Amino acid sequence: MRDKTYLTILIFIFLVFLPGKAVFAATANSPFSFSYNGQVFNVSQDAFNLWQGTSTIAPNPALASPPVDFNSYLLNFLGQDSPVQNSAQTYHYSLSAIYSYIKNLSTQINIKSQEPELEIQNNRVTKFIPPQTGLSLDVLTSSLDALNALTANASSSELTVYQTPPQTSLAQTNNLGINQLIAEGVSGFKGSPNNRRHNIAVGIEKFQGLIIPQGAEFSFDDNLGPVTAEAGFLPELVIKGSEGTIPELGGGLCQVSTTTFRAAMAAGLPITARRNHAYAVQYYSPQGTDATIYPGSADLKFINNTPGAILVWPYEKDKNTLVYDFYGTNDGRKVTLKKPVVYDRLPDGSMKATWTRLVTLNGETSTSTFKSVYQPPALFHKTETFISASGTQTSGLKIPASKTP
Repeated sequence: MRDKTYLTILIFIFLVFLPGKAVFAATANSPFSFSYNGQVFNVSQDAFNLWQGTSTIAPNPALASPPVDFNSYLLNFLGQDSPVQNSAQTYHYSLSAIYSYIKNLSTQINIKSQEPELEIQNNRVTKFIPPQTGLSLDVLTSSLDALNALTANASSSELTVYQTPPQTSLAQTNNLGINQLIAEGVSGFKGSPNNRRHNIAVGIEKFQGLIIPQGAEFSFDDNLGPVTAEAGFLPELVIKGSEGTIPELGGGLCQVSTTTFRAAMAAGLPITARRNHAYAVQYYSPQGTDATIYPGSADLKFINNTPGAILVWPYEKDKNTLVYDFYGTNDGRKVTLKKPVVYDRLPDGSMKATWTRLVTLNGETSTSTFKSVYQPPALFHKTETFISASGTQTSGLKIPASKTP
């Protein structure tokens, strides 16, 4: 058997200098896919086409004479015995095309490992870097596995990915029970005007690094503080009861409270106060999963009934996505969030919704259903009569219906 290092060099020479096309074993109606850890990467039709054709190659033209069967090299590389044949071989696939495709795919998978950091001042986390396990896609092994799958007329293969865990655990950075990610809430705010985006960013600052002690009840309003210009808030649309949808300082903070609510639901924490919006708002889809807040009137509350403290760490994943991560102690509870159910939907935009959660802890399962009743949006878009420059009496929406909080 030839030295495996030597064989690896030969394979790379083949990949780089002999791209040859080949006939793909599957049909156009059976696209190929790669998978890893529950993720599926489907090969597009264009990429699929690049894998078609035929080529007759000598796998080691620069290093051997006469040419030998490349299959033998592959078998030897994989630790299998096979006689070496002194002839060139025609292959019905393009290994170089597969290799190039997987190499590009590695940019979506590879990440560097990251050691956790956590600093606390005045009972608040002022610096936090979560632990991150590094991932590295083995391009060559994954290419050879795909090659074998194609030869066997299979339509998929597993990617080989190596993991590099951090050397320090999050639990080693503190003694509060902040050990791992226990829940995550996500919401989108695409289409938000600038002032609304600004208020969301200020809201994130108010809660990032907050520590909820074990057994404590969290109040969104109490931790938010005063919603004033001095606190950094700008005027934006809010739903204010009979006054309708009007500009007020802090409009858009319900994006923050809604995402907090979703994280608390995912963590299986007991919800003690929550109210839905007066009417269905696009930013909080799916309906039934929102939580409105208005200091002194509506609040979001829940209890930390986990064995340790909870670190609240919100951030903007991208320019249109808000994420709320809860770090704490995993006590083995199993949380099942049912799909929200919308019913009694009427043409005027009114509707009802329910969101059910099951929490199993210590062998006992509790069920909670959160109900939402949304009224017609037109009730909260105030119409005014005014005199135009020409002296004509005109009526129109004071607040455009398309710009909801």
